[in-house]
Amino acid sequence: MALLPPISAHEIATSLYGATRLARADPRGIDFFDDTVEAFWKSFWAAAIAAPAFALLIVLDLSETPVTSGALRILLIECVAYVAGWAAFPLAMHYVAEMIDREEQYIRYIVANNWGSVLQVTLYLFVSAFLALDVLPHGFAIAVSLATYGTIFVYQWFVARVGLELSRGGAAGIVALDFGIGLILNTTVRVML
Repeated sequence: MALLPPISAHEIATSLYGATRLARADPRGIDFFDDTVEAFWKSFWAAAIAAPAFALLIVLDLSETPVTSGALRILLIECVAYVAGWAAFPLAMHYVAEMIDREEQYIRYIVANNWGSVLQVTLYLFVSAFLALDVLPHGFAIAVSLATYGTIFVYQWFVARVGLELSRGGAAGIVALDFGIGLILNTTVRVML
C-alpha cells in the first residue's frame, strides 16, 4: 500500500465511525468524510483493512464449493479480482457522476462507500461463519443469508442516496450498478477457477 498516502489511526477510526453512523440511517454520518482528493486515495486503505475478512470469506466459500485449481492459481486470481473490485466501481462511478451531474458529490460518496465496505464485509463474514456451522435448518439459513444481502443493499442504497444526494430510484440504480459489477467479477473468478 505504499502507493497510498499515509493514514492515521484517528482518520481510520473517524471514517469507520462515519460509516457506522450511516449504517444507523443517520444522514449526518456523511459529514465524517472529506471530499478531497487525498481523502479519496486514503479511503482505499479500507481495502487493506477489509482484506483479512475477505480472505476468510474465500476460505469459507472454497470449503463449501471446492475447485480443481491449485492454491497459487486461486491466490493470484482472487488477489487480482479483489483489486479489480475496489477499482472498477469507483471508475464506473466517475463516469456515472458526470452523467447525472453529481461530480461535486462523487469524492465524498466514494470515500463513504469505501469505508462502508469494511462494515459490509465484516457483517457478511460474521453471518457466513455462523451459517458454516450448519446449526440452522436449511430454509432458515437461506432466510438469514437473504436478510444479510438485503441489509447490505439497503445500506449501500442509503449511502448512495445521502452521499450523491439522489432520489430513491437514483440510489437504487447505483446499487444495481455496484451489484452488476460485483456479479461480473464473481462470475469471471468462478470461470477461471
